[in-house]
Amino acid sequence: MPELKSLREEQAEILKALYPSYKEEVYRRREQMMKLTAFACSFLVLLLVTMLTASAPSHPDVTTALFAVTGVALFSALFAYLILQQRNRHHMAKEALIEIERLLGLYDEGFYLEGKSLYPEHWQTDWLADRSVTVYLTILATLTVLVIASVLVRL
Repeated sequence: MPELKSLREEQAEILKALYPSYKEEVYRRREQMMKLTAFACSFLVLLLVTMLTASAPSHPDVTTALFAVTGVALFSALFAYLILQQRNRHHMAKEALIEIERLLGLYDEGFYLEGKSLYPEHWQTDWLADRSVTVYLTILATLTVLVIASVLVRL
């Protein structure tokens, strides 16, 4: 309660104006991570199915296999990098959002609701335990290994 009152009116208005932008940024970065994962995994599944069902010669030369493996590895590495980049930006936006919420008194007991805070205290730290990026990268890595294995099996 004292934090918001100690802010000048102009500062409070700026925070209130920034809040929706940061909130949207947090959601947009999360969605971007999901879209990147979905696209990369869809492509890898398509590639895997194509590799396993194609009636191409069953023994490609080593050079072709090397290029295919390198291409798949680079593709997956690029998408892993992009996912991690979005995660880092998501974390920065989330930290800023939580700081704005603190300054606006959303975690202060009795400021908006009598006897309790508007937002639960644990919302400030729950996001730190989020393991979704680990799941995204694990699935991406697994599909990459399967595609590479399908190339190597044909040698």
